[in-house]
Amino acid sequence: MRTAAAVWLVCFTLAGAARAVEDQPPASSTATAAPVEQPFLYMVDPHGPAARQVLAGYALAFSSTAGAIRPIPGNFDSEGVVHTLSLEVGVIDRLRVYAQTMIAESIGTTSDVNAVALQLGARLLVTPPAWRRFRLMVTGAFLREFGASLGAFGELTASYDLGRVRLAASLHGERVFAGKRDPIDLYAVAGASVRVARILRLGVEYVAQDLEELGDDEAEGGARHYVGPDVALSLHNNRFLLTAGAAVQAAYSPGLLARAAVTYVY
Repeated sequence: MRTAAAVWLVCFTLAGAARAVEDQPPASSTATAAPVEQPFLYMVDPHGPAARQVLAGYALAFSSTAGAIRPIPGNFDSEGVVHTLSLEVGVIDRLRVYAQTMIAESIGTTSDVNAVALQLGARLLVTPPAWRRFRLMVTGAFLREFGASLGAFGELTASYDLGRVRLAASLHGERVFAGKRDPIDLYAVAGASVRVARILRLGVEYVAQDLEELGDDEAEGGARHYVGPDVALSLHNNRFLLTAGAAVQAAYSPGLLARAAVTYVY
């Protein structure tokens, strides 16, 4: 729980530091919407679609340890891949709605498709859309896990730009309505991304998963921690976004999680 509290502290510290700068009126009344960016693999960046923009995405994850596809909801076999298809629409400047389908595929089985998970939700930008340095976003969604259990989650994400550097943190709380599950599942993500060229960002992310099981009965295998690098490309006038990276599990048996995501902005 101390990790979750630290992430909350980061979010509110960023908010306080940003207010003095961002509360000033913009220098120009003709400021355009911030470009869509996806510098992180385990957080959804608050710089999302503006009104009437559409994002279509595909992501692929490979896991070498049980549970390594987190923070995607649901548990999965120790060896397999997960295909994720997503569609997100900007309704107004502050509001985005999205749908996401995750298709799990075990390696070494005769079945082509083992399980399907779904998410349906919305993301609300709390800070004014004109703010460039600090952004705070709230996400809420319904979900169906790979095992067909239903649930819901809420998420708070904050980001702050310091020149070429973007700092971000996210706290996720999830409730799955199934037996022998924790009353609430918690995970936190923190990351930093540096723009090293106009189209290229390099970064690192830390994921603390199943925080509710710290010092508890560890019904779902206990807390897990991951850390690893990210690389993000923004091509075709910021319309084609590519993000890839890997993370090493630092708790229990070491394991590797590799992920890649492609997003097209319409």
